[in-house]
Order: sequence, then C-alpha cells, then structure tokens
Amino acid sequence: MTLESPERIQSMWEAASTQMRERRHPDDFPALPDMPAARYTSEVFYELEKKHLWSKTWLLVGLAHEFEGAGSYRTYTLNDAPVVVMRGRDDELRAFHNVCQHRGSLLMKDEGGTARNMRCLYHCWTYDLDGKLLFVPDEHYFSGLDKADRGLKPIRCEQFGSLVFVNFDDEAEPLMEYLTDIPTLWADIPLNDLRLFERFSFEVDCNWKCVQDNFAENYHAKYVHEHTIDKVIDSKTSALQMIRGGHNAIVIKSRGTLTSGMGAAFFKSDSDTAEEQASKLAEISRSGQRSYNVFPNATFPIAEYLFPIVMVWPIEPGRCRVEVSFVKTGSGPDNEKLDQDTLTFFRSFIGEDLDALSGMHKALAHGGIDSIPLCWSEQFIYNHEQHIDTVIGRENIPDGLAVVEVDLPYANS
Repeated sequence: MTLESPERIQSMWEAASTQMRERRHPDDFPALPDMPAARYTSEVFYELEKKHLWSKTWLLVGLAHEFEGAGSYRTYTLNDAPVVVMRGRDDELRAFHNVCQHRGSLLMKDEGGTARNMRCLYHCWTYDLDGKLLFVPDEHYFSGLDKADRGLKPIRCEQFGSLVFVNFDDEAEPLMEYLTDIPTLWADIPLNDLRLFERFSFEVDCNWKCVQDNFAENYHAKYVHEHTIDKVIDSKTSALQMIRGGHNAIVIKSRGTLTSGMGAAFFKSDSDTAEEQASKLAEISRSGQRSYNVFPNATFPIAEYLFPIVMVWPIEPGRCRVEVSFVKTGSGPDNEKLDQDTLTFFRSFIGEDLDALSGMHKALAHGGIDSIPLCWSEQFIYNHEQHIDTVIGRENIPDGLAVVEVDLPYANS
C-alpha cells in the first residue's frame, strides 16, 4: 500500500505511537543488518558510484520555466561531465555534452542565458539549437567532412511536470517508469506550475550519502532541531513508506493544524470544485508534513506554495555540494513576509544539520567505526543504500563494501 489515504496514514501514526509507548520494534518489519562504514570513505566505492550510479540514473537539473524561449540554456557539470540543456526553436528541451565536436573545447561557458546558436570560441564551429552542426570555417580544409555526422552528442532529457531530468544512459528506462509510485503520490501537486523563487548552494566536508541520509530520517530531529522542526512536527509519529527504485515517502504528524509555510501542502487552484479542494491528499497535508526522497540525490519536503528541492552532489569522497532550489506554485499568494519567514526557518534548521554533519567524514575515515547499525526510523537509508548496490551491480562491489540484501516491505508489495 502507498501513502495515499488519510485513513492509511492515521493507522500508521497510531501504530508508531503504540510502538513508542510499548518500547518495542515493529513486529512486521525486518531487522536491518549493519552497513559497512567504508562505503562512505572508500575511493574504490566512490569510483564505482561515478561509473555506474551517476551515469545511469535520472538526475534533476532544473525547472522548465528556467528555459523560456528558443535559445534559453543552462550549463552544468554532472559526474565531471560538462552538460548544456537548451530549448530549441520547436520548444523542445534537449541536453547535450557541452563539448565542441572538433577539438573538444568547452562550448557554452556561461552558467546560462539565451543564444541564437552554440558557437565554439576556439575555431568557430557553430551548432544550431537542436545540436546540428551548421557552420565550419574554411570547410574545404577538411577532407570529406560531413557536417551531418558531427552534431553535438545528445544526452537524454525528459520532464515530469516542470521538473527537468537528464540521464547519460541511452538504455535507461523512461523517466516516468523510473519514478515508480512517485507520480501517484504527487497527484495533488501542481507540478506544471512550479517556478524558481530562490536558489543557493554550499559545500559540506562529508560524503554525499551522509547528507542524503540526513534528509532520509527524522530520528535526529528531536535532538538536532529541538528549537526549530521539533516545535512543528512530532518526529516520533511518522508514516514511512519505502518505494521501489530507492525512493521514499514520509508523512510526519504535526503538532497542530498546518495551514501555511513549510508545515503545509494544501495545493488547490481556482478551477477546483469544493470537493476537489477537500481532496484526500490535501486532508493529509493539513495534519502532517510530507517529504519524499527521489533516488539518488533529491529531497522534496512538500509545503504550501513555497518549498525547497534539495539536491546533494558529490565532489570527492569526503566533500559534497548541497543545492537548494526554493520553488513556488503559481496559485500561491504573494506574501513576502511568509516567504522570508520560510527561508529563514529553512536556513536555521539546515544550519543545525550542517553542525551535526561537520567532521563526520574525518571521524568515519580513521577507523573509529567499522559498521553502522540502523533503526526502524532509519529504514530509508537502507533502502537507498541497497538500491545503490543494485544500480552498481553487486558483482562489481568488492568484499566488505556491499550492504546485505534484505527483502524490504515496499509500497504495493
């Protein structure tokens, strides 16, 4: 079953409360084996992730409205590869390796903008917005050059609503199949109407999985976020659902009725009927905080009108970059004070997380801990790590670095 009905969530909250009162592990949940701590520090495992994980999964890169009009583009470095996403004259979004097909020069050097074409500054090879090679100076210097064979190397690019994803793997499943149950769980969210409000990033001295793990469990909330999140949600009363494909969904019971800001997710539009506005998912959102992990590196703590999308990108085994994109829905009211309060609240509690994570890589890397035990409320971490091994291929992972394969209770299983 998935987290789609208030009745289902309420029953899971009640079960969690009962387990807390009785101080017992859930009877129907498997014991989770320890994970090797070396997964977070090993250069070998990091290289396996680069080769098999980041090159084969769908990676969120932005919002469709950031590419308004033909020639609008953004550039990225993904898994060390330069990438450009460009809107064509036919209004299609396309992604390419940001590399001139002559001598390998970087093609588009700005972070973004609008261009009539893509022109290499080295030898002036010029490409159309759809990647076709248009112009080669002194083309007669080349023997038998066929411009039709020298277009930019494409990268798969697909959308889920206004969310834009890319994938380096030509053989990967379509995005909507990759997301499994996520589209159903997000049925009430106006994904076609998301607009970027503010984006910022920062670097953290720890493995990217440490940060992603932090956003995948609320076991720490009462202790790290005593004066922020813990005042809004009851972190020990949660409905957790692992989803096939390494994704996760959680609804945490609120300490009151949530109506605005980071603590709510009641989406509606002017065209909705009264019955539609009182939908089941909206009912869920008024009584709890929803959050989703989309494999491998994105977290969506859904909220009313303004909420962050958090992505964690590896830099090296012991360092990562966290990118936060606050988005708004077009149906939301203009409330500058609420917007700024939301940003301030988020920056406060993510700062608390960073304080907790600081020094973690150094501690992990020096042999002070061999294995990592996980509790029931940290189950999303195990789901994430187990799916990493599936994508890498267990046969490719050296002894002592893989997690033990467990038959996890997935949605609809």
